[in-house]
Amino acid sequence: MVKQCFLTGELIFFAEERARRPQNFKKLRVSSTPKEFCPFCPENEKMTPKEIFSTPDKEIRIVPNKYPFISKNDPSHYGIHDVLIDTSKHDEKLCNFTDEHITKVISSIQQRAKILQNDKKIVYVQVFKNDGIDAGASQSHSHWQITALSVFPPRYLQIKNVLKKYYQENNKCYFCNLKLTLGEQIIEENEHFIAYVPLDAKFPYEMYIIPKKHISNIIELNDDEIVFAGKTIRNCAKRLTSIYEGISYNICFFSSPNNPTDNHKKYIHFYIQIIPRIGHMAGFEFSTGCYINSVMPETAAKTLKSISLDQ
Repeated sequence: MVKQCFLTGELIFFAEERARRPQNFKKLRVSSTPKEFCPFCPENEKMTPKEIFSTPDKEIRIVPNKYPFISKNDPSHYGIHDVLIDTSKHDEKLCNFTDEHITKVISSIQQRAKILQNDKKIVYVQVFKNDGIDAGASQSHSHWQITALSVFPPRYLQIKNVLKKYYQENNKCYFCNLKLTLGEQIIEENEHFIAYVPLDAKFPYEMYIIPKKHISNIIELNDDEIVFAGKTIRNCAKRLTSIYEGISYNICFFSSPNNPTDNHKKYIHFYIQIIPRIGHMAGFEFSTGCYINSVMPETAAKTLKSISLDQ
């Protein structure tokens, strides 16, 4: 079966039989750095640049990335690259965060995003988390990255244009319409958010999280919505890691751009994408820009939904 991703136009080939292929390569994991050498542990603050932000209890800190891919001093592409250290505990994982703690994490991300979006040189803020070596993490201590860009990434522009066209043709936001038809795709629903497996998922067990209310940017979340956003992200991570212990995954936030003159708030709906890193992109994916998904979305949704969060 072949489907096309609505947001990006990329093709996805669904081939469940590929999941039965023998895997002769070991699954890589980030080696756990001893606490005394971990730059993200609070007792080793001297190993990181001076913090930009911290919660009163020092459980969460934001520091400039020591190895940024962009900087304020780059004359061609001005930008900012931060690291948000989301726990002071060396081996604590997001899937085990308490409700109170994950709320503080999302609130801290929102506060930093507000500051970055006030920079007139910045047009787009990207928040993401790499958990595990297959997801690109270089440190085992849990953390997020927040980047502020003076240029729009091409993929984001593609998504933005697709959502704008949909709004112009339907006079309604794509995600606001979609949430009415998700049905069995939904794996978790609460007062403010829906988590679901998209029918055009590129990756096995890929999940999207969307607010029920039309919100275009993370800075628009109110206090109650921040609480439920954190819980939903944490629960989705717990479901995923219950299926594959130690799995690598990415969490990506998608918000509207910093452009008050555009009507983007009407057609851009804030959403969160969770990308499990099962298998690897190989020659076919790199040469064609297409994807092969070995788990049908309907199967993935049923499996994820069946996971007990009490275990």
